[in-house]
Amino acid sequence: MVTIMSIFGLFFTVYLILKNEHNDQQIYSEKEAIYLQSDAILAMEKAELLIQENKYDEGIAQYKVALAMSGGNDQIRQEIARAYRKQCILSDENCEDALLVYNFLISTYPEDEELILERLELHEYIGDSAGMEQDQDLLKKVRIGSLLDY
Repeated sequence: MVTIMSIFGLFFTVYLILKNEHNDQQIYSEKEAIYLQSDAILAMEKAELLIQENKYDEGIAQYKVALAMSGGNDQIRQEIARAYRKQCILSDENCEDALLVYNFLISTYPEDEELILERLELHEYIGDSAGMEQDQDLLKKVRIGSLLDY
């Protein structure tokens, strides 16, 4: 009987230790998530300042840091797409990267008229008539769909 009680006591002690470690890890994970979120916000603020200074490569790099810290936030992806679009229009750089990010976002949010309009502007700038036609058709579908919703 004493052996059974000591084995039970041992298992119960191990259970309590593991439970406490699990709780400690959860608290640590929650704190880490809060720190990552605040770091992501700081990286985004820094990116915005760099973009305003026309330092696109540095600003986009900061947005990518924020994206990694936030776990893949599509609002940050939109800012990356917009930064690439501005860079493309002002300096003819990273136009393909802009299109890639817009393509991903529009495939995820096919009803987002603003994203479609921004990609259309990009297609117009680079002279991609097929892309322009595709975006214009997509805009018509989105606008007709929104009219039918009323």
